[in-house]
Amino acid sequence: MNSFIPSPKLKGITKFQNIGLSKLKLLGEYDPKPRNFFVLFLNFHIIILVAISFVCVHTSLAVPNNFPVPRFVTIKFNEVNARTGPENDCPIEWVFVKKSEPVEVIAEFGQWRKIRDIKGEGGWVHSTVIAGNRSVVVVAKNPILLLGSPGKYENVVAKLLPEIRCSLNKCQKEWCQITCKSYKGWVARKFLWGVYPEEFDS
Repeated sequence: MNSFIPSPKLKGITKFQNIGLSKLKLLGEYDPKPRNFFVLFLNFHIIILVAISFVCVHTSLAVPNNFPVPRFVTIKFNEVNARTGPENDCPIEWVFVKKSEPVEVIAEFGQWRKIRDIKGEGGWVHSTVIAGNRSVVVVAKNPILLLGSPGKYENVVAKLLPEIRCSLNKCQKEWCQITCKSYKGWVARKFLWGVYPEEFDS
């Protein structure tokens, strides 16, 4: 009789009868039957998508180079996609549409940089789409004067409107020299976004 009766010493197991041993399949036993290729293909891609999603949402904020974080940089092209994570497959979160726009690098991961603009918008971009050139945004509530020399209000070069973008040349204490279109002069550092309070000071 081809049957199996377990030892009475094993608790929690009832008696099995009329079950051939040849029909029993052990957990983990090799199955020579070929798997369904479509199922394997689908499972593989699900794993990849889950991995990408994890990277896009749970990214370690490592700093792999000698540049300080945070720091200010500029957008290199007229259209730059900012993504939710440091991968090309991550969804686009924001699109920068103006070259030389000042942005702040707030995190790094490999060759990727997490950036934000003056309004806090942004995301992850590749390091090749940003540049070390500096620009600033005038954040005064009212028009301010561009001066020929720091603190010399008798030498006015131009009047600057709020939110105008200008190139940043250098800073000395509370004053910064900027270039707005063809006009070069000095404005108080406190009226600029894109430069830190003590940056450039010796």
